Amino acid sequence: MFRRPFLRKRYAQKEPAESVILPASIAWSTIAALLLLGVLHTFGNLHPPMETTFGLALIILIPCGGLISLGLFKLARRKDAQARRQPVPVQQEGMLEGDVRAWWISVISPLENLLARRGLNPNLITCLSFAISLVGSLFFWQGWLFLAGWMILFAGTLDMLDGRIARKTGRVSRRGAFFDSVLDRYGELLIFLGLAALFRESVLLLFILPALAGSFMVSYTRARAEGLGVTCKVGVMQRPERIVFLGFGAIFSSIMTMLRETLGGDFGPVLLGGVILFIAVFANYTAVSRIVYVMRELRRQESAGPDSLPPSSGAG
Repeated sequence: MFRRPFLRKRYAQKEPAESVILPASIAWSTIAALLLLGVLHTFGNLHPPMETTFGLALIILIPCGGLISLGLFKLARRKDAQARRQPVPVQQEGMLEGDVRAWWISVISPLENLLARRGLNPNLITCLSFAISLVGSLFFWQGWLFLAGWMILFAGTLDMLDGRIARKTGRVSRRGAFFDSVLDRYGELLIFLGLAALFRESVLLLFILPALAGSFMVSYTRARAEGLGVTCKVGVMQRPERIVFLGFGAIFSSIMTMLRETLGGDFGPVLLGGVILFIAVFANYTAVSRIVYVMRELRRQESAGPDSLPPSSGAG
């Protein structure tokens, strides 16, 4: 004879996890399909089957899978918040904060749990993220945009995980945070250098250099502000946004190049150039926004009592 209370109890224990199983499954299926498409295109010949209306429709379905996964996750998250009578999470400053970040964390949670169970040193994950960024920059240099895009997305994912695993395993330290920040800057520099090497004789170089300058100024303004005692996390184009837009820009730029006969031209460089220009504009906008924000905060603190502020060394 079935014991219904026992069955209901077991189902209730699993219910919170089940709310994200479907979105994560759709996301991983979409990633697998996109990876297979790109690898076969890079190392094989997919032009004949893809140069059709059916092939184009198949490729369009891939980003739709990601959007469906994100939409289902947002719906489940809001239902869960309402069931627990908690306020619905509010979107943060960055373009990819809030629901998007929480969705991606739920997708990569199996990898996070695996690395945490293995007791992997967070600094080792930081080094691996940097090494993958180096490989991605070399792929950019060689013109392998599809593989380069995935490399920097994977590196960005590992960069997100190292801090989470450090907190989960109780290995949080100021040395680790400093080490992570330094390698992040070097990794991003290598990525833009790889792009600059690829487009050294193209007009796109005029977009890459401002994007590089803006990216570093976003990081520098935050570091300098925190050195003066001001927490500064404002801005729409922070490092996760730069990595995601550049990674997917490279991936879909490669796909558009693959479909140049169907589309009536090679629009891949146009797409990638637009993404780089987008990053350049909003990265510098974010840097300027942080400058304005920090200046206001310092003025407010100085009016409250300048003796309480740390001395400014002006060191770079």
